[in-house]
Amino acid sequence: MRVKDFMTSEVVSVRAYDRTVDVVKILFINGFNGVPVVEKDNTLIGLITEFDFIEKGSPIYFSPMGRILEELTLFREDEAEIEKKIKEIISSKAEDVMNRDPLTLLSTNTLKEAADLFIRHHRVNPVPVVDRDRRVVGIVARYDLIKLYADPTFWVKLLTKNTTE
Repeated sequence: MRVKDFMTSEVVSVRAYDRTVDVVKILFINGFNGVPVVEKDNTLIGLITEFDFIEKGSPIYFSPMGRILEELTLFREDEAEIEKKIKEIISSKAEDVMNRDPLTLLSTNTLKEAADLFIRHHRVNPVPVVDRDRRVVGIVARYDLIKLYADPTFWVKLLTKNTTE
């Protein structure tokens, strides 16, 4: 079974110049864990995941609770700092947060190769599926792999493949 057999082909993506607040809305409204960042010709240039917002020191960075409490204390003392932080969040772009070198899969990769990628890189989700020119042709999330277990056709394909090899 190949990635092309279970990937999502209709991919929602963003551009580098899109506002991060809009990217967050896309993630939230669609229930996505991440979205590819693409050029006009659909060439992959990055990936933004929930993890990127949590982990990176971007203007929209969700810092650990202790740091948030420290920042609140500072903000109470300096209202200009609150305004500055809000402006940073509103003006930040996808390129400020995105992972510029995301892991990818090809549509010809196997189910095992996709599963191995998620096992080796547990923070990665989703993974863009690209062609040889790095144009996005699909996307695979851990959910897609789990969903296969509930799909009876998955087992039929697996049994058929194993008996013909």
